[in-house]
Amino acid sequence: MNLKIWDVIKYEGNNNTLVWKHEAEDFNTHSTLIVQEPMEAIFFYNGQVADVFTAGKYVLETGNIPVLRRLLQIPTGGVSTFHCQIYFVNKVEVMALRWGTDSKVQFIEPNYQFPMEIGARGSLSIRIQDSAAFVTRLVGAESSIMPETITRYFRSFIQNRVKSQLARTIKEQQLNIFEIDTQLDILSDALQQRLRNDFGSYGVELAQFLIEEVVRPEDDLNYRRLKDLTARRYTDIYEAQTKSQVDLIRQQTESQKRVMEAQSMAQKRQLEGYTYQDERSFDVAETVAKNEGANQFTGMGMGLGMMAGIGGAMGGTVASMVGNVMNVVPAAPNVEMPSAIPVPSAAADSGVHSTSACGMPSSEARPTQGQTRVCSCGAVIPLTSKFCLECGARQPKLCPGCGKEVGDNAKFCDECGTKLQ
Repeated sequence: MNLKIWDVIKYEGNNNTLVWKHEAEDFNTHSTLIVQEPMEAIFFYNGQVADVFTAGKYVLETGNIPVLRRLLQIPTGGVSTFHCQIYFVNKVEVMALRWGTDSKVQFIEPNYQFPMEIGARGSLSIRIQDSAAFVTRLVGAESSIMPETITRYFRSFIQNRVKSQLARTIKEQQLNIFEIDTQLDILSDALQQRLRNDFGSYGVELAQFLIEEVVRPEDDLNYRRLKDLTARRYTDIYEAQTKSQVDLIRQQTESQKRVMEAQSMAQKRQLEGYTYQDERSFDVAETVAKNEGANQFTGMGMGLGMMAGIGGAMGGTVASMVGNVMNVVPAAPNVEMPSAIPVPSAAADSGVHSTSACGMPSSEARPTQGQTRVCSCGAVIPLTSKFCLECGARQPKLCPGCGKEVGDNAKFCDECGTKLQ
């Protein structure tokens, strides 16, 4: 039988092939081997790896294949025919290989201590790292290996490893089953680390291992009930927090509104030339003006005493109001009034006697001859006396309105507001 002797050996498969076996098995020692990036060529002799060639162009001479020369005892410089097998291995990264668990894993959820079943699916990427180990352990008599074949080879131990490692990683990381979609990167990294050695033993680098979905038991009534309770708890907490924030914002708004109103009123008073104390005194005067009958006159006297210190435009306004009130009250019949009427209790206690026509201290507090006081020695002396006419004792200055002792330089009484002489 005539054998075909190949002079040029090169890869003739397609780009998607991972391992391709050259059809020729007989070569001359001066044949040319062409290895393209990113491939490697593996020479097998009698089922053993004779040599591995990386990307480049080689002339198969005894200097280039010392292993073959030793095995075949090829004479140096001679031309000989030898029989072997050549595999081309594509070392490009193969991406997006699909995987998934064929059944669910039973475990106890670590946060809720609830038994449930889960599964997972995703994708992985691999790269052939050790060409000789890969061909020796997985290829066998196959003439070519496609990416789908790799998935089929690794499916069984992927199923086994993922099932055991998935539940273990969830427990170790204390991952919440309802938040697990946000933790897929943690699960993916953990499982990639644990699967790397398994792939490495076959000469394969596990470049990526991604969990794209954790399949939860949505058809389980108990799981749905737990899911609803958990969702309701988070909803109630959110509503309570939102209500608290809204109430706080409302309170802050009301407080700020009151501050702005107060500032606006203060600016209004400043522009109109009066103060808060002036406004309060005006309110008192307005209340006095609304009183009726005899009580009206008594209240008016007290109001006038309190308003005596306002002065300026406000004092004129109050005086005008009081005048209006006096005009509308019917005139009292002519009754002869006593020359002196005892002053209120506060004045009586201090020894002050007033001769006001209506029994009240005058708002102007001009002392009259009927106003007297009693000295400590018992002598009755005029209210304006600075010294006793009997014993010569110095007399304190008293308010003619309420009888309270006031300072020598005071212009108004700090008790009732009566203007002092």
